Amino acid sequence: MQPNQYDGKEWQELTKELNPRQLRNALKRSYRAEAKKALGIARRHLHASKLQVQGNKRDWDKGIRSHIYSRGGGFMITVKAHRANLKGEGEKSMHENRKGFKKPVLMWAEEGTKPRQRGGKKIRIKHGIYGTHRSGKTQYWTETIRKDGIPTGQMSAYGFLDKATPEMFQTVESDLTVEVGAAVEKVAKKCGFI
Repeated sequence: MQPNQYDGKEWQELTKELNPRQLRNALKRSYRAEAKKALGIARRHLHASKLQVQGNKRDWDKGIRSHIYSRGGGFMITVKAHRANLKGEGEKSMHENRKGFKKPVLMWAEEGTKPRQRGGKKIRIKHGIYGTHRSGKTQYWTETIRKDGIPTGQMSAYGFLDKATPEMFQTVESDLTVEVGAAVEKVAKKCGFI
């Protein structure tokens, strides 16, 4: 059959036979397959960046993770930290440094951090005599300024996920239709419709 002659009749008949849960599971299966390909692309760009860390590197690739949406379909590739706590639960996208602390290094490296400083404070500077108070004390004209502290540095933005995004889009656009068709066909075979 030629593509321009296809009217979608077979697809509509198949969707009538399958229940919504089976169709949703087929779509999620195809999204998982595409998310796995996108994760590989993102991790390849991470290794190509010049980001270096000290400490445990076994969790390095696990810092980039995928999230399949339960409703509406689709998936997301992210480096955001997800609900880490002291009990060790929910420590996705966290890196254990050489001192044993969990840090969301990839999240900071993707977007960069603001410049930080330590020990800044406000001070008053006396400029000149303003006058005398009725008690006899000399009054000075003062100005309050902020004295900056010691700069403690910042992390520059590596943007490895932004660089990987166009390649991920191309892969998903070219392969998602094939993956959805294969997943639906697998469910149909399993249910005995094909």
